[in-house]
Amino acid sequence: MKAYLGIDGGGTRTRSLLVSESGDILGRAVAGPSNVQQVSMDTLRGNLQELLDQTFTDLPNNIEYISSCFGLAGAASAKNKDEIRDTLVSLTPVPSESPILTSDAHIALIGALANRPGLMLIAGTGSICLGRDADGRTHRTGGWGPMYDDLGSGSWIGQQAMQATFQESDGRRPTGPWQRNVLKRLRCNSMEELLCKVKTGEITNPHVAALAPMVIQLAQTGVSAADAILDRAIQELIRAVTVTHRKSKLGPAPLVLVGGLLEKSELFRERLTAELKTAAPEIQIQKSLMTPIVGAVVVACKKSNDGLPKELEQALTAELIG
Repeated sequence: MKAYLGIDGGGTRTRSLLVSESGDILGRAVAGPSNVQQVSMDTLRGNLQELLDQTFTDLPNNIEYISSCFGLAGAASAKNKDEIRDTLVSLTPVPSESPILTSDAHIALIGALANRPGLMLIAGTGSICLGRDADGRTHRTGGWGPMYDDLGSGSWIGQQAMQATFQESDGRRPTGPWQRNVLKRLRCNSMEELLCKVKTGEITNPHVAALAPMVIQLAQTGVSAADAILDRAIQELIRAVTVTHRKSKLGPAPLVLVGGLLEKSELFRERLTAELKTAAPEIQIQKSLMTPIVGAVVVACKKSNDGLPKELEQALTAELIG
């Protein structure tokens, strides 16, 4: 019997799903984070070892081999990919093919589109748009990190709020809502304390990204400067989508929206959807068809050149797993 292992690893937790070629669930588990840019190799190994030990408990004796896909956050740009791959090989306790190492965004794309052509826009703390063309190739736009890119993301919106706060503080901007709201959100009693925490690294990118809901709230109350920030964020995200659509050489195409900024703010999502209908009417927004971890299983199955058996496909699209 063949089996397929999918791993979905992020900055908070890592999940596994092991299924047989007929779609039976053989194991699943949850463990600690596995963002390869944020955790040490020792921590990565320890968390994955714990995860797989739980996954492979009571494993059937008739498994011939396992094909696996590890979709780990930060893997796409990791400098030590060979070291990470060696670690993954050493963790699998049964005969297996060389594991696939890819990013969590890639398996999310495969899952969201159920391995079909289309687009996926991620806008949360960061932002990136991925496209899958008719030949199965992946195209990306954006996602180069908060310092120089991630336009339209939570971190970018938060950075605009920080800039407005500093400008309001020194008189370059008329007195408004920025100082009092940002200081309150970041738990600072003064601009001096805010600056100190920024310089010492106590205020990090996730803290800045967490200012985005505040900006959305200010826009809802009629603050024009906040509304202008949201408008530019939406335009940048739409530009990422239309560029990815062009690079993917797709005609009418589905688009899946993913990430906290798009999933938690109805206002932001509705505004982006309305603008996109005007800018690119051939792009149609749809719901994710499968979860990222199911996307990892699909990648593992494709890697083994087994195709995607109908029994397995039906199981993967069932509500129990998806």
